Amino acid sequence: MIAKTKKYTMFYPLILSRHPSHGVIRRKNRVLPLLPFRSVVRLGSTTVLEDNRVECNSVEAVQNSANKLKMKRCFDALDVRTAVWLKGEMSTIEDIVALGFPLVVKHIFGSRGTGNYLVRRQEELETILQGKTLSNYIFEKFYNYSREYRLHVTEDGCFYTCRKMLKTDTDPEDRWFRNDSNSVWIVEENENFDKPVNWDLCVSESIKALKAVGLDVGAVDLRIQSRLNNKEIVREDPDFIIVEINSAPSFGEITAQKYTEEIPKILKRKFIANV
Repeated sequence: MIAKTKKYTMFYPLILSRHPSHGVIRRKNRVLPLLPFRSVVRLGSTTVLEDNRVECNSVEAVQNSANKLKMKRCFDALDVRTAVWLKGEMSTIEDIVALGFPLVVKHIFGSRGTGNYLVRRQEELETILQGKTLSNYIFEKFYNYSREYRLHVTEDGCFYTCRKMLKTDTDPEDRWFRNDSNSVWIVEENENFDKPVNWDLCVSESIKALKAVGLDVGAVDLRIQSRLNNKEIVREDPDFIIVEINSAPSFGEITAQKYTEEIPKILKRKFIANV
């Protein structure tokens, strides 16, 4: 007798994103597996769906990571290592100046460096804030740490990482931040990656940042001190901060491949947990 196998309706995960680089994982490209349940993957999207799908990144979690004020409050609630900061709506110029210079002014909805300013003097601060609504900004102490990394994380750990290194021709005025406009991305296998000696701690803190905002997968930007101190001695425990966490990082070829591997794991785990 031939056993009859039960047939299941299979579904492709719905990808919600406005970022063009995320098109590689949409249905038409068939890189993600079909699953026996409906699901949605939010990469920066806050679209609410009425049907009962398994979610990778909830609306609330995406909102928490997209709004720098909400993100900082989430970080503080879970004691995530991050820059000392003030919220603009409850601060005076005197409060902000007390952070010390240089300091960073950030629009709460700034993205990819827009709306961010490095301020070195009180006169600059007053000029920048003139005519602006303080509740739209947060203010951070500036940490001049020489290394910056992006860690793509889930609750299971870091599944992909790169170091952001400044291009040699970057203007001195633009060397305080790192993004696609002034940086190159160094993979872990490259000798210039310069993996921090306290990498495990960096990863665990990045996972804490993920959990703080409620994301299932996200990209953490982390700044850390140089390997050597001023006396050319190797630092045993270099200090670092979590700059931010992003639910919609740009996908390069490797990043897309890694997310293709991780997304089904997340969806299957959450489906099983809810059965």
